[in-house]
Amino acid sequence: MAGDDIRAVTALLIAALAAEGTSTIRGMYHLRRGYSGLPAKLASLGARLTIDQETP
Repeated sequence: MAGDDIRAVTALLIAALAAEGTSTIRGMYHLRRGYSGLPAKLASLGARLTIDQETP
């Protein structure tokens, strides 16, 4: 159920943006596959994101 994975990692990303401190999210390949432009859009709004490459 890839759709569930994409929504789950998106929810984790939003929660991480709201949290204080540093957050680490694994499984971002789901986000890149489904919402590939979202990290860049969030960064343009001021979000500080560092994305490391990972394999699925």
